[in-house]
Formats: sequence, C-alpha cells, structure tokens
Amino acid sequence: MNYKVSLAAINVPPEAKTFVDDVMVSGNIGQNSQYFSRFEQMLCDYTGAKHCVVTSSGTMADAVAIAAMKVKYNPLRVVVPALTFIAQPNSVFYNGLDIEFVDIKEDYTMNWDEAAKYPAETTIYFPSDCMGRISSHDFPRERIVEDACEAFGSSLYGTKAGCRGELGTFSFFVSHTITTGEGGAIITDDAWLANLCRSLRSHGRASDTYAQDKFSFPYLGFNGKMTGPQAAIGCGVMTHVEEYVSVRHANYLYLQGLLGGFAQRSKESLIPHGYPLEFRSEMDRNDAMRNILESGIECRKFFSCIPTMEQAYKHKRQFLGRFSVAEHVAFTHLYVPCHQNMNYDDVKYVAEVVNAQNGRIKKGSE
Repeated sequence: MNYKVSLAAINVPPEAKTFVDDVMVSGNIGQNSQYFSRFEQMLCDYTGAKHCVVTSSGTMADAVAIAAMKVKYNPLRVVVPALTFIAQPNSVFYNGLDIEFVDIKEDYTMNWDEAAKYPAETTIYFPSDCMGRISSHDFPRERIVEDACEAFGSSLYGTKAGCRGELGTFSFFVSHTITTGEGGAIITDDAWLANLCRSLRSHGRASDTYAQDKFSFPYLGFNGKMTGPQAAIGCGVMTHVEEYVSVRHANYLYLQGLLGGFAQRSKESLIPHGYPLEFRSEMDRNDAMRNILESGIECRKFFSCIPTMEQAYKHKRQFLGRFSVAEHVAFTHLYVPCHQNMNYDDVKYVAEVVNAQNGRIKKGSE
C-alpha cells in the first residue's frame, strides 16, 4: 500500500550518490572500501564514542556485542526487557546464553529494580531505548549493552544514546533516524572490545589485516560485515545528520503539542522512532489502527510481551500477569509516524486522524 504518511524515513542525499558511484567505479564494494573507516569515524564524531564497528544490520550489531561480552565476562545469563523487538532476545539465543526477561516501566524502559535481582558477577544487562527513550536509571556502564537501535540522536543529561553502557548498538533500517537500507553499528570507548567486535564480525578470525592470521579463528563469530555501498550511503547520510535529527525533533515537538503525552523529561532530547499512543482496550486499539491505516497513515502495534505471547519463546513461557506493564502496552498501544520527512501538513494530518479516534484513546504515554 502506498501510504500518505509512512513510517519509513529514507534520505539519500547527493553526497551518498557520489560516494556510491565512487565505490562502484573503484570496485571496492567489499570490506576494503575507504568508506568503512570514514563512516565509523563519522559515527564516533557524532555520538562522542571513541570506537565504532559497523555491521550488516542492527540485529548483527546486537549479536556481535553480546558475543563480545560473553568472551569478556563468561556470563550465565543476559537480562532483556520483556517488551522489545524480537531481534534483541534472538541475538542472545544465537550466542547460547540464557535469557531472563524482566518487565518494563510505564516509560517503556527496562525495570532496573527487577533486573538488579540477578547477580552482576554472572549477568549481562541488555536494556533497549524503546521509541527513542533512554532509561533515566543511574546504572554503571560495566556489563551493559545498550540497544539504541530506535534512539539514534536521542540524548539524556548530555549523553547520546548508545553511550551509556560498555557497548551500544544501532540499526540503520529504513524506519530509523538514519538509514543505509540495512546496516548497523556498535560503539564503545574500550579499544579492546572494539577490536574483539571486529574479529567477531568477521567469523572470529584473528586478523583481517595480516594474511597469515586470516584463516586463524580464536573465537566463534559471525559473518556480519557491511558492504562498501552501504558504508558509502552512510557517509552521505551522516553529512546531513544534524539536519535530519533537528527536523525529526521539531516534528516530534509539534506532534506532541497536538496530541499530548510522550513528553520530554528534564535534560532529555527525544528523537523518536515513532509516536506512541495508548487506547482504552485492545479492541479500541485494533479499531483505531484499522481507521488510521485506512486514512493512509502507516502505523504499528507495539512489540509483544515476548515471554507470554511469542511462540518462538515458548521454552521461556511465563504466566500472564508476570509482566503486567509489558502486557498492557502490547495489548493497548500503537505508534504512528514521527520523522524528518514529514512536513507540517503531514504532522497535522496525523494528529487530526488520531484525535478523531476520541473515545478510544485513553491518554498519551508519559
């Protein structure tokens, strides 16, 4: 369906086309492209991280980051929010580690009171910045992988999303703040972890540089490398990143003023993945979703509560009510577009259609 307002925000500036042409003419479409290190440095410059490792997708960024923490800490388990995109627990499963789900808070961030029940010396904590919202909980960076796939550009207390743990991950899928079509990245301030992630991204090989080490594999890794054209697109997009983030933020503020709810907290700059809405019941949410879609606005239900609702995790099945907030959000919430490619007429139209659902909407989410 061709939507009047879609969830995707695809920007391919002239610089990206120029860089991709350069890649194609040079023939450096694989991992020897100059645009890899250039894209990684641009991501470091923007986020403030010291090191960056680009990957083939956000899912692969998560999988490689967890694999790196597995090597460093040899943990027994990884704690994951019950409501998140399925790629996050999947990346833990790929690494053969036990997954422990915990509930979320009403602001969509992981409930750290529940997470803290698992002993730090045997645990990796894996919070996600759902809808662009970073957790305000004061946690140490050690043993933390921050899934910031939905929050590129967001910041809290002056710290950019992805920088609150030892490792942070991004996705560059088409509905995220910046996109290379697919693609992802890991950021860190730890040089040893960055080098480990580069190895794990490339089958766990000892070196991508020295010929004598290319068929030596000290780690169990993945084939998670980005392509040259993807990195070139990323360089072009990053040339305009401040503009995209600024407009996305302005559209969020405009939509928030028209709809209410999902307000910024003190010292937070919220760059949303989408704009969340809460409805009075699952039936009201489903009726509203149908109306919104029929009006030409792409929208989605929130993620499911994975341990109580997803068949793929039936081995971790928990009773209904165990994750009360995650279940409530999964049954009663949806989100609508809020990105940099919307003009003010688009934002007003989304607000008008949403407000027309009147009695079905319970309130905005704070």
